[in-house]
Amino acid sequence: MVFGVYRNNHPATAVDHCCHCYFINSNEPNLVVAGGSYLRIFRYVPMQEEGQIKHRLEQVLCYNLFGVVNSMAVAMYPGNRRHSLLLAVGEAQLAVVDYEPSSHTLKTKMLYNYEQDDQRTMFLQQTFLPQVRVDPENRAAAMLIYGSRLVVIPLTKTAKAANESAHQSYVVNLKSLDERVNNVKDFKFLYGYCDPTIVLLYEPLRTWTGRVAVRRDTCAIVAIALNIRDKVHPIIWSQNNLPFDSLYVLAVHKPTGGVLVFAVNSLLYLNQAIPPFGMLLNSLAESITDFPVHKHTGLMLTLDDSQAVMMEDERVFVSLKSGDIYLITLISDGMRSIKRFNWYKAASSVLTSCISMATGNYIFLGSRFGNSILLHYQEKSSVTADILEPLEQRNKRSKVDEDDLDLELFGHKKSKPDIRLSVYEFEVCDSLINFSPITQMTVGETPFLSEEYKSNNYHDLEIVACSGYGKNGALSIFQNSIRPLVNSTFDLPTVHNMWTIFSDNNNFHSYLILAKSDTTLVLHTGEDITEVEESDFATDETTVHVSNLQQYILQVCPSALLLLKDTKLVHKLELTETVQSVSVSDPYGVILFKSGVVKVLTLEKERMTLSDTPSNNITCMTTYIDESGLFSIDPHPSVSNESIPSSANNIESSEIGGGGAVDDEIDEDALLYGDSTVLFEQLKKPSRSHEKSKKEKSKDPGPPMITQFHFPTHWCVLSREDGAMEIRTLPGWELHYFCRNFALSPKVLMNVDEHNTIGNDGIPLVKEICVVGLGWKRQRPHLLTLIDDDLLIYTCFPYNSEGKNDLKVRFSKIQHEVLIKKRKARSNKLLEMDSHPYYTPKIQCFTNISGYSGIFLADDHPYWLFLTTHGALRTHPMYIDGKVTCFAPFHNDNCHHGFLYFSNTDELRVCTLPSNVTYDNHWPAKKITLRATPHYVAYHHDTKTYAVCTSSSSLNPMMPKMQNNLDKDEVPIEEDDVFPYPSLNWYSITLYTRDGWEVIPDSRIDLPKYEKITCMKYMELSGEQMGEQTKGYIVAGTICTMGEEVSARGKIMLFDVMEVVPDPEKPLSGFKFKCLYDKEQKGPVTEVECIMGHIVSAIGQKLYVWSFVNNELVGVAFIDTLIYIHSLAVIKNFILYADITKSLSLLTFDKECKTLSVVSRDFEPMEIYKCDFVVDGQNLGFIVSDSNTNLVIYLYQPEAIESSGGQKLIRKSDIRLGSHVNTFFRTGIRIQDGSILGTTPTSALLHPSEKRHVTWCGTLDGAIGSFLPLSEKRYRRLFMLHNKLVTAVPHIAGLNPKKFRTARMPGRWLMNPHRNILDYQLLTNFLTLSHTERRELAKQIGATPSQILDDLMNIQKAMLIF
Repeated sequence: MVFGVYRNNHPATAVDHCCHCYFINSNEPNLVVAGGSYLRIFRYVPMQEEGQIKHRLEQVLCYNLFGVVNSMAVAMYPGNRRHSLLLAVGEAQLAVVDYEPSSHTLKTKMLYNYEQDDQRTMFLQQTFLPQVRVDPENRAAAMLIYGSRLVVIPLTKTAKAANESAHQSYVVNLKSLDERVNNVKDFKFLYGYCDPTIVLLYEPLRTWTGRVAVRRDTCAIVAIALNIRDKVHPIIWSQNNLPFDSLYVLAVHKPTGGVLVFAVNSLLYLNQAIPPFGMLLNSLAESITDFPVHKHTGLMLTLDDSQAVMMEDERVFVSLKSGDIYLITLISDGMRSIKRFNWYKAASSVLTSCISMATGNYIFLGSRFGNSILLHYQEKSSVTADILEPLEQRNKRSKVDEDDLDLELFGHKKSKPDIRLSVYEFEVCDSLINFSPITQMTVGETPFLSEEYKSNNYHDLEIVACSGYGKNGALSIFQNSIRPLVNSTFDLPTVHNMWTIFSDNNNFHSYLILAKSDTTLVLHTGEDITEVEESDFATDETTVHVSNLQQYILQVCPSALLLLKDTKLVHKLELTETVQSVSVSDPYGVILFKSGVVKVLTLEKERMTLSDTPSNNITCMTTYIDESGLFSIDPHPSVSNESIPSSANNIESSEIGGGGAVDDEIDEDALLYGDSTVLFEQLKKPSRSHEKSKKEKSKDPGPPMITQFHFPTHWCVLSREDGAMEIRTLPGWELHYFCRNFALSPKVLMNVDEHNTIGNDGIPLVKEICVVGLGWKRQRPHLLTLIDDDLLIYTCFPYNSEGKNDLKVRFSKIQHEVLIKKRKARSNKLLEMDSHPYYTPKIQCFTNISGYSGIFLADDHPYWLFLTTHGALRTHPMYIDGKVTCFAPFHNDNCHHGFLYFSNTDELRVCTLPSNVTYDNHWPAKKITLRATPHYVAYHHDTKTYAVCTSSSSLNPMMPKMQNNLDKDEVPIEEDDVFPYPSLNWYSITLYTRDGWEVIPDSRIDLPKYEKITCMKYMELSGEQMGEQTKGYIVAGTICTMGEEVSARGKIMLFDVMEVVPDPEKPLSGFKFKCLYDKEQKGPVTEVECIMGHIVSAIGQKLYVWSFVNNELVGVAFIDTLIYIHSLAVIKNFILYADITKSLSLLTFDKECKTLSVVSRDFEPMEIYKCDFVVDGQNLGFIVSDSNTNLVIYLYQPEAIESSGGQKLIRKSDIRLGSHVNTFFRTGIRIQDGSILGTTPTSALLHPSEKRHVTWCGTLDGAIGSFLPLSEKRYRRLFMLHNKLVTAVPHIAGLNPKKFRTARMPGRWLMNPHRNILDYQLLTNFLTLSHTERRELAKQIGATPSQILDDLMNIQKAMLIF
């Protein structure tokens, strides 16, 4: 077992970087966010909720990059009307990307690579991440690499380089300017200089807190002017001896200028030729810096892990690590000199990782620990600065008042202008769900599963993960499929299609029409579903289509059209041809006959008429009502060639309306979840001039209204036998769009000349086509089509073509992973269509099912497709009931906003979607808020409960100390009220129910002070009193750390969950959480596991095996290990442990002899995060994640020469993920009968090569991945495809997937990467290729597109576990 594939099942949700820009076009502002390797682009959409207009975020584009975004900025290149995006990836790479309006995607504008050995200097590892910044006036961009190199990228042409490239970059060695410049922490461009000027914050000689007594104030800043034309960079000014804990700098807007230096315990303002000003934020700063600073009484803050951004009018928005939001007002004396900082707490929000200011008084807070939120602020009131002046500063005024002196000398008082400080209130407008960091995961059983699904051959599972931190801590529950709630089930055989119909303006569905092979069944849906005995519906033959047409009901039979009012016939129209399909968009309808002829149905005065059309040879068609205004022959103003507004030329220096403080703290829950209700005005385009006076500035009204009311227009989309697509008007049947190669599934559907057609040879068959408006108010048209066995999804985007009568739109293909290919090969496609004269549409649209609108794909592999107000297309499978033959939305008094479907067993199920799960996510998920940091979660199988370990932080004014008699004691820390006391985490274990995630009464167990839980797992232990039987327990390991003077000790704690008689007043008290064992060990307990009914624990440098007998742990075996074990994995009698620096080791446990033996180990040093086993039939491998974000697989092969007789584990496969993995778990694969491996007798009869396990992992970016072993034959075929796709497909930002997925070694390791692991993300690019490109690429590797699709589908189905 060497080969496998890694799949990123759930993308990263953390937000590390964000920026506001005009990226898509010059009229709409965009928000670009990046987290890990996931890039998303949003636009601001005004939506009315509860009588208020709120701007929300709608996703326009998203990409999984082949590289981790380390820094991001936006710039305006000469001649561009939109911003370009600068992405810093790798160690020293920069990619410049633009939006391509002709294909609705990103194009790579420029690439810069400086990852050369001469640039690395002394660094063999990536010590410094690249940072990219852009000049506020868009004259230049700069990227800091390797801590002492500056890459300068000109953005404007210079007179000297008129005949050269306008954007030729060069590298500046900062040490050549000043030999002290090294270890640069941060840099920014300054405002108000003729040449681009940067300020560098660096630390030439490093120190840390423990050496402050001998070395302090080690940081410095230097301002350097960039003379790009002559490549001369003089130092303008500098400042030395800054506090050693300086973190980052922030440039101050004009006219004040200068820079703010944020340190952990102080805040400084520096500027050229102006005396510096600083302020202490706590009393600790007095003892760690000699820099001249002012005290601020009553203020106790620390700025570590803080984020700050400049607002306007010399205000700074700061988010602290606790989530508190402060507004800082820089109060000057009118001569560009700052004389005071006014701090005021405005609100409390999410723990922030990045901040971006947007137009219209909007602020976006990106987070890695909670949901990212979009805030809107507006001015509430204003106060004078004297009101907020500290009391101590008032008392230090001179005893002789200056005003009295003026009165005595000049006869009048000197007037002083009042400094007014605005007070603001905040409101949450939108949020982006986040599940990072995933620190630990477990598997549990799904609650509330319907009885109809419990008889299936597999356990229905879900993932429970610990995510978030502090007050944003939560449990995240994931499912990769939809599990409906079944209300009732009916046995109705031989039904091939069904429809639900409204009648008499009733909000509920009144009738259910079931079409059989030769009859039609009409059911009334009231309190009960009953058959209608007397009606004018045609029941003696099958039905092709039924729908509402105005206030009537239209029934289409193979030989006639019936128009009914309720159940009474109004008009009947006989047909001379056989109907193939019908599509209705009220008040028009289109009928496609078997001969390929299309006729338009109109209704006038209760009379139906059919109008002939010139179209023939049509294979499928659909009608569409456009409410978005995109389907228009008039040019779209949003994509016209207008110059970019002045507001887009300088995003960072934009005027943001207001700034200041709020005198009352906003409730945290209201700010996090948007409960506050503040009405704000309709938003308009802002003014950005900083030169206007405050009175001349207008209120910044925000992003423009990008959605307007449009009168609905009716269209018909047709597909012809020659593979062309037409879009015509209804009822005029005028041709406005023609795409000649539609059946070949190109990436972009373009309007071309109708006469340029292609032949019929080798053209795939278009079976079905559907155009539907999705999203908010159906403003996002999408085109879905079934071509052969592929589902293609296109999104409509505006594009102003040259044709006068052409639709000003194009369609761009969306990459998805919905595979519906059937296993058996089919013969002639046209004959297959003829064998089903009444084709049942598989693409079914719905408007309101549990509040969601989208598309259901009724097929052997059913899928749900949602597109919510956030604009992201979500595809969720529903494999729980197998094949779905037909589907219909259903809404009545007993089933609100539900749906109906027929299963493969001819059973009609009346269902609803669970309301406690959000489907606006890559996987269906939900979050359980804990308001504390979750560390571990364990599922107790016997009682169906969860044990959750959490911790909460509080300040600790005590210091542990060892007394002379070796007793542990505490002494108080005697400091003032503004001293930042250290924080202490208090750990506890709580028992939760599985069904409602409610806390079981009296189940919380709090640990003593200073004691921390290092591990917690569910174990099935056996003892002498139980014989061969096992019983489930919760086992935890702890460590008690009280400083360097006190030796660390730990405990093993063993808990039992018992069922008891519940208290009638407490219905959840049916379980008791009891501690059976809690005793101190000889060292810290760092990890525990279960092996053959025993407990194996890592204590200090030893590994112990215990037996639980009579509520006591009895030692069975032990072995000496290396340095520090922090990860254990057990399978059968094998123990795999990971050392913090000494890599991986394999042990075996002999139960009879009670001995532990070393089998093999890896002798190369490696910092491992987590380890687990990989099961591939009869082969066993070992997978680890390391500090370099790699996944590495080892094998034990004693017959190999390089293993030294089996003493050394052999490294066989590796791949780089780009994100750290902190947790693993394994599940069996899903086999052909739908069951999970190992859960049914059928799975025991499988060939050993099919008995594989999927190894799942969770990353600190919120992503969920999986590794699946592959057979060598399948791997070789996909490996050739993998190599071809590296160069055959253009990649976003020019990033090389082969380089990104190559394992990164620490330093210059004398070992080549082994690879042997395929990247499923790269393989899915095959699905985006056109029909011709697929066939050509498969031919080059000696395969067929069908074989490749089968391989991809087998991989996908094997991982459909949850």
